[in-house]
Amino acid sequence: MEEKPLQLINIGAFAKKSGVTLRTLRYYDNIDLLKPSSYNNKGERFYDRRDFAKLQKILTLKFIGFSLDEIKKIIMYDMNDKDFKKSLEIQRNIVERKIQHTCMVAKAIDDTLEMLNYNKEVNWDKFTNIINVLNMDNKLLEQYENASNLRARIRIHDELSENKYGWMKWYFDRLLTIPKEVKILELGCGDASLWVKNLGRIPSEWDITLTDFSKGMLDDAKINLKRSSKKFKFKIVDVQNIPFEDSSFDVIIANHMLYHVEDIERAFSEMNRVLKSKGYFYASTVGENHMSALRDLMLEFGSEKINSNSWDNTSKFQLENGFDIINRYFKDSKLEKYKDSLKITKAEPLVDYIFSMPGNVREKFDEKSLKELLSFLNKKIKQEKGIHILKDTGLFIGRKY
Repeated sequence: MEEKPLQLINIGAFAKKSGVTLRTLRYYDNIDLLKPSSYNNKGERFYDRRDFAKLQKILTLKFIGFSLDEIKKIIMYDMNDKDFKKSLEIQRNIVERKIQHTCMVAKAIDDTLEMLNYNKEVNWDKFTNIINVLNMDNKLLEQYENASNLRARIRIHDELSENKYGWMKWYFDRLLTIPKEVKILELGCGDASLWVKNLGRIPSEWDITLTDFSKGMLDDAKINLKRSSKKFKFKIVDVQNIPFEDSSFDVIIANHMLYHVEDIERAFSEMNRVLKSKGYFYASTVGENHMSALRDLMLEFGSEKINSNSWDNTSKFQLENGFDIINRYFKDSKLEKYKDSLKITKAEPLVDYIFSMPGNVREKFDEKSLKELLSFLNKKIKQEKGIHILKDTGLFIGRKY
């Protein structure tokens, strides 16, 4: 069935419907932030319904605190225009944090006003808290980028993996072999995907604490779990300095996170300390050849913008060297491999994934080099009827001495 052309409206009607001034729309056009869908032979601007979604995202990012230059980069590199729902979910999460932050600022001011209204001496420690709370707003920008990057990495595996059983479900199957009445600690829980995708399978007897080094990620975890979040405890934790007593947990989970840790020996020492005798340890990671076909693809493309550091960030803890460190802290360790690969049938999710990697890859591309990369990948996809990328992923399982 042939898709009907989208109805166009002129700039005046678009401005009226959106509540944005004509001057603003013309300015956004001039700086290439929001281009109209078309122009007539007189140069008049016309928009369609998709432009409302673009405008909404621009205004939301502006409300969060991004500059127009920063928004322009995000919009230019955003490969997810068709993924409207997930884009809105990330925006909603950040806006909710903005609301929480605004309420904290208002409360800090109210506390100071209350002291002044009752002629009390100002508690300057409390007053300076207003400054500290205001400065927290800067972190919202970083949290938005982190959420977007994590979503890009999850999306490519969710949509394009050839093993349809799913990594999170497979991982959770291994957890179901442990006793039901246990205290579980997950380190680096991210957005809680492991639990969100297995909500109906969690034994009611489990006592679960989710932790992450990033407050933003922990906020995402709470939001994603929604009403079920009451089943969990949440705490900001650095795995190199775990704030729990010795032998506090029966199970420790570290899902694709240990290779990010600066002092991995200290992290393992801490995990061993808080795990009970005969407790279970689950740590997943990737092998050195994980998605190596993508590496080869970028070498063929010839981009120096994606350097070796972008690929080597997992080398500290991989399938090949994991046993060396694990066996110093846990016994009866074994490795289970998860067989899977990606079949790339569209370039956009792959570019999103590349831009989500460490090393500010996204910022090194301009509009011209981005178009070149998309053209290169689309040509490859057409020639090979899809790009095949083998994954090398596994789970170490051990018990405490």
